[in-house]
Amino acid sequence: MPIKLSLICPVYKVAEFIPDLMQSLLQGANSDQVEIIFVDDCCPENSISLCESFILEHKSSIKFNSTIIKQPNNKGQAAARNAALLIAKGEYIGFIDSDDAIASNYWNALSSYVTAATNDIIEFSFEEFTSVMPASASLALVELESSNLNPFHSGFFVWTRLYRKSMLDGLTFPEGMIYEDVFYNVQAFSKASTTVKISSVLVYYRKRAGSTTSIRTSTYSHLLLNLVNSVKDTIELFDHKNIVTAEVARFSLLTVLKGSKIKDRTDRHLFYRQCLKINDSFKPLFLKYNDSIVERLKFSLTYFCCFIGRVF
Repeated sequence: MPIKLSLICPVYKVAEFIPDLMQSLLQGANSDQVEIIFVDDCCPENSISLCESFILEHKSSIKFNSTIIKQPNNKGQAAARNAALLIAKGEYIGFIDSDDAIASNYWNALSSYVTAATNDIIEFSFEEFTSVMPASASLALVELESSNLNPFHSGFFVWTRLYRKSMLDGLTFPEGMIYEDVFYNVQAFSKASTTVKISSVLVYYRKRAGSTTSIRTSTYSHLLLNLVNSVKDTIELFDHKNIVTAEVARFSLLTVLKGSKIKDRTDRHLFYRQCLKINDSFKPLFLKYNDSIVERLKFSLTYFCCFIGRVF
């Protein structure tokens, strides 16, 4: 059978969560039309060996195709995903983080959409958990409104979407920074001609204190940088340029307000200097496509917050 879905999973320092991940993949994506690409990001412990052991122990019941890529050195999640994208065979590309899990009806809910291949992007929902995974998956499936503006409303996670590979046209994640999902999704949705969203909860997102994005440092500015850079690249592809620029202004304000939680004063000052620089680079585009007084006031408030943040 041809591979319909390539599910990409970077693996790094998550040994305690691998059993939940692997069991969920066995239950939720066990089809010969699915390939799962695990990327060993130079794990310093036994995370990847646990994946290998699980596949070996369950080889009689596993139907999905599996590939393990071993990075020569630790390059981060973006580089790991990019390595997998180079070899992915599926008509659609999906992502899962190695400390999360998929619902037992993941493939069942998505297979008809993947087979029909009438949408460039297929979206679905997720549920958060801390230690105990949700007991069962909901079988309810309702199609919801979707457009290329959806990432601004429903979040920038790549693991809540499937992407038609041919539509991506070589799109990769920006390496050496965090919040790379923001850049990837704005780029992907700008290219998409048709999108669909279904109500089904198909991913379980594990909230944990030590995760990369839960720690506030000056690198939190990467969220805004990725958003601005991606919108600057793609703005001409969007029909509603005023809405897109307004959404960037909204996210910019939210980002600088949340930056106040950065504990180290020197690092916090650096964060606000970086945000000022990023907003300066976006300002000409914002003024070109947005003449709303309210949105301009919001954008000005962001500058005010940055100036204050640099001092206190």
